[in-house]
Amino acid sequence: MLLTNKRHSRNKRTLLVLPVYNEAHLAPKVCHDLRSFLRKNRLISALVVDDGSADGTAEAFQRGLSNVGKASLLALPTNGGKARAVRVAFLSAKADFLIFIDGDLAYSFDHIAPLLDSLKQHDVVIGSRSLAPQPQGGAPARRVFLGWGFNHLVCLLCGLDYPDTQAGLKGFTAEAAQKLFSRQKLDGFAFDAELLYLAKKLGLCVGQIPAQVSGEHTYKTSQVKLIFDSLRCLKDLLLIRWWSAVGSYKLP
Repeated sequence: MLLTNKRHSRNKRTLLVLPVYNEAHLAPKVCHDLRSFLRKNRLISALVVDDGSADGTAEAFQRGLSNVGKASLLALPTNGGKARAVRVAFLSAKADFLIFIDGDLAYSFDHIAPLLDSLKQHDVVIGSRSLAPQPQGGAPARRVFLGWGFNHLVCLLCGLDYPDTQAGLKGFTAEAAQKLFSRQKLDGFAFDAELLYLAKKLGLCVGQIPAQVSGEHTYKTSQVKLIFDSLRCLKDLLLIRWWSAVGSYKLP
């Protein structure tokens, strides 16, 4: 599905959503980088969504954003997962384009311009680590292997063909976001796959841009139990197919 000429208007507004969870220690740097980025991009605003953190993340970002124009904080009372945090933000947004990017800035704001450029021709645009060289000494080998295996499983079970479905960098037109997030159900890591599955079923046009993980990004292997989460994601993938089969997604 190609876009109409109206999408090329220079006055379209973009909302950048940054979901965070127990990231109080990163708040000063994230707020500093966000302030610099927003000053240079007058049509972009930002919303940091704290997903019920227990380490003072909401308070840290509230302080850091106090002098950042066009940026605000939404503090959710309980932890419900990254997908819920993004969904809550997107379904109440008033912007023309909606983007979510990992709140720990695993991907720099330099990706936003090419993503928005690609949204001129696509309904959904996803970042792909497979399309960009990654920094030396990046992800641990076990994470790379499990990520590769999970992506192949996603493509097999969901009928997709993307080298990377899970990068925390994705953009949507407002119309596409409404169609997808009003149907999307998962709250865990597999919600990226669910979005792409729904996009295919709805006939949306999906583009890809290279996504390079920041050299400063630290993989939180202590917080993410890789094998357990992989099994949970397998269950979620089977749920996607089940919900689709029984009509829970209300697809046309």
